[in-house]
Amino acid sequence: MGLFDVFKKKPEPELLRDEKKEALIEAYQTKKDPLIKDLQVKPLGKADTYIEGKAYCKFWNTMVDVDMYDDTSVEYAEKCVEAMNSMPEELVENICQAAKKYCLEFLDAIGGAEENDIELAIPVDEDTPALEMLKCFDIGTLAVETPKDPSRIGYQLSGNCDWEQEHGIEIVILDDKLLYLGEFVGESPWRDRQTDS
Repeated sequence: MGLFDVFKKKPEPELLRDEKKEALIEAYQTKKDPLIKDLQVKPLGKADTYIEGKAYCKFWNTMVDVDMYDDTSVEYAEKCVEAMNSMPEELVENICQAAKKYCLEFLDAIGGAEENDIELAIPVDEDTPALEMLKCFDIGTLAVETPKDPSRIGYQLSGNCDWEQEHGIEIVILDDKLLYLGEFVGESPWRDRQTDS
C-alpha cells in the first residue's frame, strides 16, 4: 500500500433493502387518511432494518417518530398510536406520579438540582402536583416491536426530561397499564415480569 492509499475514498456501503418492509409500507400508504405518515425503511446496524414513520401525539401536542421493529405490522403500530392518543386519566396520573418519583430519586442521588446546574421547568418536591410533571418531560419516540399477543397493545415511549438529560425518560405501557418508567434502558412491554419486585 502506497503512502496516499490511506486517503483514497472508501466505497460507499450498499444501502440495505428490505423488500418485505417496503411492501408493508406500500400497502399501508394506499389506506385513506393513514395515521402514520412519512414511512420509510431505515438501517438498523449492518444487517437489519426497521420502519420509521411520524404520527401526531395528542397528549404532548407534537409529532413523534414511530419506530417499528422486527416484523411489526404498520396496522399494529397504528393501534399503539391510537392507544397513546387515548390514554385513560388513571394511566396519565400513574405516569406523572412515576415521573415525579424518578425525578426526586435522581436528584436525591446526585445531590440536588441547584448543586448540579439542573434547570427544571417547575420546582419539584413531594408537594408538587403530579400532573405538573408534564412540564418537565416530553416524548419524541413511540417504539413498537412484534407483539407476543396481537390482541394486546404494548408500546414504549421515550424522550427527554429536565432532570436526566443523558439517559432521558422511558415509559413502557401494556394494555393501558404502566409497566416501567425511568431512564432509557430499552425495556419491552413483552418482557416476563413475574420475578420483578
